[in-house]
Amino acid sequence: MLYWKFVLVFLFGVSVSINALANAQDCDELEIPITFDSDGLPIIELNVNGSNHHVLLDLGSSEGIHLPIAEIKNIPEIKYTGNTVKSSNISGDIYEAKEFFIPSLKIQCLTFDHIKGVELNPWAASIGENRVHDTSEQIVVGLDLFKNKTLLLNYSDKVLIIKSSEVKPLSLSITNPTSYTLSKEGLSIKVSSINASYQMVLDTGASSTIFVANKVNPKEDIKSCEFDLGPNMECKVFESSLKILGYNFQSNALLYPIDERFKMDGILGRDFFEQFVVEINFLNKTILLAPIVADNSKLHDKKLNKD
Repeated sequence: MLYWKFVLVFLFGVSVSINALANAQDCDELEIPITFDSDGLPIIELNVNGSNHHVLLDLGSSEGIHLPIAEIKNIPEIKYTGNTVKSSNISGDIYEAKEFFIPSLKIQCLTFDHIKGVELNPWAASIGENRVHDTSEQIVVGLDLFKNKTLLLNYSDKVLIIKSSEVKPLSLSITNPTSYTLSKEGLSIKVSSINASYQMVLDTGASSTIFVANKVNPKEDIKSCEFDLGPNMECKVFESSLKILGYNFQSNALLYPIDERFKMDGILGRDFFEQFVVEINFLNKTILLAPIVADNSKLHDKKLNKD
């Protein structure tokens, strides 16, 4: 399996405190406050094997957890599968990591089962002159951790809700549930302009929405920009009006020559999550959106639930 990760120079961050309490009573839902760290990285404070770690929350990764080898040796429950997982960064560089399996992990009172993981082999890449800080010892959690759960991300209210999908859905959006696509590139949904439709991957670790340069319809409104993308690369941004699940989406998305092995049309980054509350039901493979309103961002209020 080949999965992808994209990181820009200015990354969006979430800092979440999660304490693993071995003897906590079981529950169906966690509501966790979100804060933003000084580096702009999405960080979760997670208790792993009795020790607290700052963990990168990355829905751009299809794996459940990426662990440094030093941490793997301290967790007896981990079982290697014998498989090797390949990953690629935005430039197309290929990395390999050994795959393992964790039967069960309890975070506070909520249990996460059958988690796929890999040995940490940092694969992120930056655009521009500045580089992201060293993540060679940074634990990463991704999509597979949340399977069979419902996940709500509300950056405006600074709250993350994780709920067992077997119980009543969160129903925090005023849209109807829409199916998403899950592939080796990640979880993706359709984004449309008046000229074309694009399949875009959701990535909480990206600072901006990015379109694959050669997949953008030539009729789109494209303008030059001054951001340094690297040697011999002209900076361009996508300025056509966009809609996601019927809602307007405002983005000066970068155009970038992402490696041709990436099959989707781009990624939805920080600007997407700043404009929408996002509810993902991983069991039913559906997604709900609600636009964030400047003077009333508490979109989990009952008045926004469907009748």
